[in-house]
Amino acid sequence: MTGRKADIIWKFYEKEVVEGRKGCRAICKKCHKAMEGQIARMKAHYSNCVALETSDEIGEPVQYDPEFKGPIKDRSCTDILCLLLFIAFLAGWGVVAGFAAFNGDPSRLLYPTDSLGRVCGKDPEVINKTYLLFFDLTRCASPKVIATGCPTPQVCVKECPQENWFYKPSPDNSIRSKLICIEGVNGVTDPREPSDLVKNGICAYYYVQSKPLAGRCIPKVPAGNITMGGAAILNVDQETVTGKLLADASKYLAKFYQASEVAEGVFQDIKTTWWIILGGFVVAMLVSFLWIFLLRFISAVMIWFSLVAFVGLSGFGCYYTMNKYLTLRKDGTINMTMPEIQFTTEFSKYGELETTWLILFIITLTVFLVCLFVLIFLRKRINIAIALIGQASKAVGNIMSTLFFPIIPYIIQLIVLGFFCIVALYLSSAGKAQYRIMCPSTGCKCEAVGIKENATCDYKTFSNTSCPEASCQFFDYHVDPNIPRLHIYNVFALFWAMFFVSAFGEMVLAGAFASWYWAFNKSKDVPSLPVTSSFGRTLRYHIGTLAFGSLIIAIVRMIRVILEYIDHKVKQKTDSKIIHCLLCCCKCCLWCLEKFLKFINRNAYVYCAIYGKNFCVSAKNAFSLIMRNIARVVVLDKVTDFLLFIGKMVVVGIVGIASFFILSGEIATLDSYLPAMNYYLTPVIIITIGTFFIATAFFSVYAMAVDTLFLCFLEDCERNDGSSERPYYMSKDLMKILEKKNKFKEE
Repeated sequence: MTGRKADIIWKFYEKEVVEGRKGCRAICKKCHKAMEGQIARMKAHYSNCVALETSDEIGEPVQYDPEFKGPIKDRSCTDILCLLLFIAFLAGWGVVAGFAAFNGDPSRLLYPTDSLGRVCGKDPEVINKTYLLFFDLTRCASPKVIATGCPTPQVCVKECPQENWFYKPSPDNSIRSKLICIEGVNGVTDPREPSDLVKNGICAYYYVQSKPLAGRCIPKVPAGNITMGGAAILNVDQETVTGKLLADASKYLAKFYQASEVAEGVFQDIKTTWWIILGGFVVAMLVSFLWIFLLRFISAVMIWFSLVAFVGLSGFGCYYTMNKYLTLRKDGTINMTMPEIQFTTEFSKYGELETTWLILFIITLTVFLVCLFVLIFLRKRINIAIALIGQASKAVGNIMSTLFFPIIPYIIQLIVLGFFCIVALYLSSAGKAQYRIMCPSTGCKCEAVGIKENATCDYKTFSNTSCPEASCQFFDYHVDPNIPRLHIYNVFALFWAMFFVSAFGEMVLAGAFASWYWAFNKSKDVPSLPVTSSFGRTLRYHIGTLAFGSLIIAIVRMIRVILEYIDHKVKQKTDSKIIHCLLCCCKCCLWCLEKFLKFINRNAYVYCAIYGKNFCVSAKNAFSLIMRNIARVVVLDKVTDFLLFIGKMVVVGIVGIASFFILSGEIATLDSYLPAMNYYLTPVIIITIGTFFIATAFFSVYAMAVDTLFLCFLEDCERNDGSSERPYYMSKDLMKILEKKNKFKEE
């Protein structure tokens, strides 16, 4: 007795001594409900009734309504103004897409452009010439190239040079067949002397053995001088062409070449292992479906198995990574310098570094400890969360169509994403060809005759008679100043549309699960085709509400993107730690704000699916209900989300680890069946990422079921009291854990 009174929970209760009985009764100071003076029961009542002493300020508890039987049928259209705004915005997006399609040409981005602005392999004049050749790449070895472009003629050719050659006078003009000239000039039949052709920049003075890369002829750069027949190759200025000079001129492409090697290897791996990747996706679907199916019958076993399995997998990860680290440290066979590590294109090399496995060990150890502490300290709350997941399992089991419905919004989101990419591609290629006067690195020095380097010009009328060093060449496509604004419009439209489609899927599922919860007899009272009914209600009445909620999230996401852009620009201009810290704090706050608004929106959609109110009213009522039960929300709902996340990670971990051991050759019996691969991690990473999205598709249904049923459960606690007139709709397991019961069933 004394021990009970000493507990802090007694400050919310009055003590009542009953004659002839041991112990005492406790009377709640808030609602005056009497109960046995048991600490556990008093705390459970406290979390439901006394957690917030200011509950009057956040809305009145939901009152009992004998006519309420789940999602109401008598409803009207909500947030019509937002719907009209959304339709107008989509129409504007269509206008932007039309402008982009009319003015853009994606081939300009995908294919190189010659000095006259023609797209190699696309424009009619050069339809059969798909590669771009630089006449004198050594002229590109200057920092000003970034701003002015490479001051050498660039022509489209059918194939890249396969030999080294440079101009040497010959009395029989046999060198004419070797000439590569600008479009419209034939080196063999042109009446001008070869010396005039090469010295005036009409034909290339030299070229070296090259290979095509991204549509451009890139020299194969050897060490030392580049020779032809034992003689060093000279450019038009009689300078020796060296490998270093060409490497400096094309180093930006050399970096791209390294990335291209990796990309080619990855692409080859995908081609050879596509059937393994497809099989991995099928296995992922089967494992996810099996996991969901088993949750229907043995939710407690599956959840505890998920926790133990995740802790076990992370523990095994700690052991495996530490063992690899110690093995590599003991052997000490890797002799790679830091530059080699930074520029290596072999992903497998990183797996041979001690540091790689040490970092992985630290990550897996952190995950292991976090999960272990959660398992130890929240084990009691996990039982309540398991009961809620069990009820969600029954709901999903009774409405199996909910497992397949997410396919519809996912397909729509893919269409939206594809539309965005196409519009962005066309917008990026919209513009008119711009030509500028280009000079060698020493400059033209022809200002006196009106020719100034980097000035715009018209290649059809330009003449370099008074300044032979100058040339009018294609520089870039002139971009309309409104194009960046259209890009911003396109990005914001992507955010709004994607969040809208996601919100639509959430509201449809919420309506279906709410119909199930508020059916007292789950086997008889659940309406037929609940997903179809909820789909129709959402589409007919609440598109405006979805547009309103998704608009709020889209605005916050757009602000975050703008802040990221500002942060990127600031890093280029200054190294101030204070400014970086402030920007980091702003980004963190906006991230938290977006998460909070998504939480509010999700519950508002649930409330709207049930009661048919507009967004503001639904958000207010849902938030008030949550705040009146904040103790349960923080502990129970978030623990449930964590358990579902663990289950998803276990599915991903099982498929990912299995694919790693199979494809890495760790299982000797299967090694002979595997095709040759450049990087065995390619299919492993693709399978793991694909499994994550597949598992997310299945578990997102469960997450929505849990959130909907939890909100309904909170209303059930406020609306009903377990009497014959006001029975609870929750499952027997939840009533047992929360010490509630339908009294009329025990009479």
